[in-house]
Amino acid sequence: MSLELEQPTFQEQFEAVIKTEDKLQIRDFLDDQNISDVAQLVDEFPDYESQIIANMSVHRAASVFKILDLSFQKRIIHELPANTTASLLNELPADDRTDFLEELPSNVVRELIKLLDPEERKSPFHYWVILKIALVA
Repeated sequence: MSLELEQPTFQEQFEAVIKTEDKLQIRDFLDDQNISDVAQLVDEFPDYESQIIANMSVHRAASVFKILDLSFQKRIIHELPANTTASLLNELPADDRTDFLEELPSNVVRELIKLLDPEERKSPFHYWVILKIALVA
């Protein structure tokens, strides 16, 4: 007779880690996961979606963010503090960032572009978005 211990599911592991409120432990857990698995957590735990992104290293957070549905992206950007939003947007590849910005209202885009690093603001991808805002306004 062998006693097999049940391994907690990925979701159960996440719930246990997030309840600790230990940012380092949460970051380590999330950064050790496949980005598609973390994106699935965002989908399955909408109450934690911005906390998931905010607690990851910025590079990994950007990798997850860019594969999320637009509705999740919009909510997350709205919920994150400005400095975290700035880091996330600056980390996104210019084409992914532009694709995201094109889907937002012009007043939101104006505010988000202000958060970009000066070098990132000069990206040719953003001229299209800025031109579009100017034509709409």
